[in-house]
Amino acid sequence: MRIKRATPMDAPRCVELVEARRLEYQAYEPVFWKKAPGSVASTLPWFEQLFSDSRNVSLVAVEDEVVVGFVIAREFPTPPVYDPGGATALIDDFCVASKSRWLDVGAALLREAKSELKNRAYAQVVVVGARQDAAKMAFLSQTDLSLASTWWTGALQP
Repeated sequence: MRIKRATPMDAPRCVELVEARRLEYQAYEPVFWKKAPGSVASTLPWFEQLFSDSRNVSLVAVEDEVVVGFVIAREFPTPPVYDPGGATALIDDFCVASKSRWLDVGAALLREAKSELKNRAYAQVVVVGARQDAAKMAFLSQTDLSLASTWWTGALQP
């Protein structure tokens, strides 16, 4: 496996991976994580744009020329009432090809993303995941990250 910078050519495979995750997350929380109609069509140009923007840290893990995971880290505004000592990076889209790959593919992607963010003088990274995504949560709990926040959600429409 090798980790490389993502390019727009990697976007279609990354969209496949994120769409699978969206279906899984939708089952966990059908309102908050509800997959929008046309999400593939809107995600492809978005990922191509993110992968083309050098301000982002966008990486893919490749085995036998197939993308088996990816991570996208972007600058995220730190609320003005907090001071982590510098910029915050948000990792929202972070997927692996199968749950069993978090410990190798996920770990390699996170390690490389954090290294690059550190080189860019970011002070902290925030990684998003669904509480019920047991494999990803187990992986993250084994890293040097800490659980800092939880969100509670509920539908307001019948």
